[in-house]
Amino acid sequence: MKFRKVAACCAATSFLVCSAAVSAQDGVIRSFDRAFFDRFSPQSALEMINRVPGFSLEEADEDRGLSQGGTNVLINGRPITGKGDTATTQISQIAPDSVLRIEVIDSGTLDIPGFSGLVANIVTQKTSVSGSYLWEPEFKERQAPALANGNLNLSSSLSNVDLSFAADLTSIRVDFVGPETLTTADGELFETRDETFTIQGDEPSLSGSLRWDRSNGHILNAKTSFTWLDLARDQVSESMAVTARGLSGLNAGGFGQDQIDARFDTDYSFPFAQGTLKLISVAALEHSDAMTRIAIDDPSGLPLDRRGFDEESTSTEAIARFEQTWSGSEGRSWQLAGEGAFNQLELETNLLSFNTADPDIVTSSSRSETTIEERRGEATLAHSRGLSSKSDLQISLGTEYSTIEQGAVQRHFVRPKGFVSYTTRPRDNWTLSARAAREVGQINFRDFAASVSLFEEVTRENNPELVPEQSWVLTGRAERRFRDGHVASMEVEHELISDLVDRIPLGESGDAIGNIPEANQTTLDTALTLIGKPFGLDGAQLDLRGIWRWSSLTDPIEGFDREIGGIRTKDLSADFRHDIAGTSWSYGFTFQDLEVAPSYQSTLVQLRNVPAGGLTPGDNIAFVEHRDLFGFRARLTVSEFLGRVSRFERVIHEGRRDITPVDRIEDRRRTLGGPFWGLSVGRTF
Repeated sequence: MKFRKVAACCAATSFLVCSAAVSAQDGVIRSFDRAFFDRFSPQSALEMINRVPGFSLEEADEDRGLSQGGTNVLINGRPITGKGDTATTQISQIAPDSVLRIEVIDSGTLDIPGFSGLVANIVTQKTSVSGSYLWEPEFKERQAPALANGNLNLSSSLSNVDLSFAADLTSIRVDFVGPETLTTADGELFETRDETFTIQGDEPSLSGSLRWDRSNGHILNAKTSFTWLDLARDQVSESMAVTARGLSGLNAGGFGQDQIDARFDTDYSFPFAQGTLKLISVAALEHSDAMTRIAIDDPSGLPLDRRGFDEESTSTEAIARFEQTWSGSEGRSWQLAGEGAFNQLELETNLLSFNTADPDIVTSSSRSETTIEERRGEATLAHSRGLSSKSDLQISLGTEYSTIEQGAVQRHFVRPKGFVSYTTRPRDNWTLSARAAREVGQINFRDFAASVSLFEEVTRENNPELVPEQSWVLTGRAERRFRDGHVASMEVEHELISDLVDRIPLGESGDAIGNIPEANQTTLDTALTLIGKPFGLDGAQLDLRGIWRWSSLTDPIEGFDREIGGIRTKDLSADFRHDIAGTSWSYGFTFQDLEVAPSYQSTLVQLRNVPAGGLTPGDNIAFVEHRDLFGFRARLTVSEFLGRVSRFERVIHEGRRDITPVDRIEDRRRTLGGPFWGLSVGRTF
C-alpha cells in the first residue's frame, strides 16, 4: 500500500514534468505592487507576504546553526540573517507604506546558495516615520476575556539608517473539558473520570532592529528581541470506580513556568577580496523555571498522595559565521563560508514527595544536575551558475566537526553535508526543480537528560549516547502558473534517515530518547491557489494545501514496521477570502484537518488527536471585515464553531510492551468549549 502511494506521488510529479515544454526571465516570476494589497488593508509587510497568491512563508531552521539559505524571504534582494522566527519578527516591523512591491522569484536564478523553490523579495522605500497598531481581544465561554492582546510596530528612516521597534502581547487561554474511560485489555470498563484541563498565560515581547546602509557597500544589520512567558496549566480529574479495580477520588495537578528568551543578531557586509564579505553573529539565552505539583485525595477528601517535580534550566547559544561571495558574469557565483557555534544547557531537576498530612513537609527528594555542551565548526564551498537562459545549477559541499560533552562523556563527530540543486523553466509559466542533499540534524539537549511527567505518569531516563541524526533528502518540485492568476504546485520529498531520534528501550524496563538506526519518510506537498474573477467572483481567492507523509522504521522493541512516532501524517487546509468589489467589506474562512501518527514508548503506545465524533481536530475560523471603519480596519472572527473534540488514547502495558500484557487502555475525549469570538481593530500611520 505504501509503495503504491509513493509511486502515485512520483507519477503525478512526472505528469507535471512531462506536460511542460519552454522560459521565465530574470528570475522574477510574478510581481505585486503596493496597490495589489490595498484591498486587504494590511497592517504590516508580514500580512502582505501572507496574501501573495501561491506563496507560503517558511521560517528559518531553529535547530542547527545558521547554515545557508534560511527563510524564503529577501528584503531588497538580501537574505534575512537569523534563526527561528527572526524573519517573521523583522518582516512584521516593516510598515505597508514602506513596501513598493513584492516579487516572487525562482530561487535557482539567485546568487545565494541554499535556497530552493520560490523566494519572495520585499522591495522597500525610505519613509520618515510609519507604523501600525492592532488590538485583538478574544472571548471564550469558560475563560476570562483576553483583553490585552495586540501589538505596536514603528519604523523610521534617517538618512542611511533604518530603525524599527515592535511590542507584542499574546494571552493564552485554553481549556479542555470531557470524560476519560479506563478499560482492561478485553474492553471491560473499570473506571470513569471527568476532567478539566486549563492553560493560561501571557507572553509579552519587545524587539527592534537597525540597518545602516553606507554608499560604499558597507551594510550593518542589528536585531534584538526579548520575550517573557508566564504560563500555568491546571488539571482536575474526578474519578469514579465502576468495578473493584477502579478508584474513586480527586486528582488535581498544577504546572507553572516562568521563562525569558533574549536574542541578539548582527551581520556586517562589505567589499573584500574582489567580492563581498559578510560577518554574522548570534547570541541567545533562554532561562526557565518550572514547577509541577500533584495531589490525590479519596472520595471523602482525605489526602492519599502529594508529589512534585521542579526544573530549572539555562540554555545559551553563540554563533559566529563568515560568508565570502564572488559574483561573476552569466549568473555565476562562488561562496566560501565558515561557521563556529557553542551550545550549552545547564539543567537541574528535583523529584519530590510530600507528607500527606502536612504538604509543606518534604519526605523525600531526588535532585539531579547535568550540563551538556556542543562545540561545532563547519566549512562549505558553494557554486551557482546559469546553464542557460532556462536552467540553473547550485552545488554546495561541506563538512562539520562537532564535540558533544556531558559530564565525563565526550564524543567527536565528523559529518559531510551539502546539496545539488537544478532548476529549469521550460516555459514562462512553468518552474521545475530537483534537489539532492546530505543533512545533519540537531539534538534537543533536553533529550539527553532524565525527565518526569507527573500529569501523564511517564518517566524518561538519561541517555548520554544520543547522537545527531543524518539524512539523504531527495526533492522534486513543479509549479504551474495560469493566465488568470491561478497557481498550482506539487513537491515530493523522500528522506533516508540514519540515527533517527526517537524513543528507545533502555535496560529491561527503562525508556529514553535515543537513536533508531534507519528510517525513511516520503512527503507529498500540494498547493492550489484559485482566483475568483474568472469564475464571476471578483476579489475572491481560495488557497488549498494538502500535505501527506508516509514513513517507515523497525520498532526497536517489538520489531514490526511502523511510522515515525508523532509526525503529522495529514495536514489539509483551505483558506478563502472575498473582498466584495465596490465596497469596504470582506469575509472568509479557514479550515484545517490534521492526523497524527501514534507515538511509541517502552511501556505504552499513545495516540493524540484521534478523530472523534466524526470530526478531526483542526482550525476552523470565519470572519467578516470592514477595511475603513472610521479609519480603522475592523474584523470580527468566530472560531471552533464545529465543536472540535480532542482525543487522547493510551495503551499501557504492565512492563515493557514486548514481554508483558496490556494493563489498561485510557481513552480521553475533551471539548474546547467553542465557539470563540475575537475582535481585531487596527490602523496604519
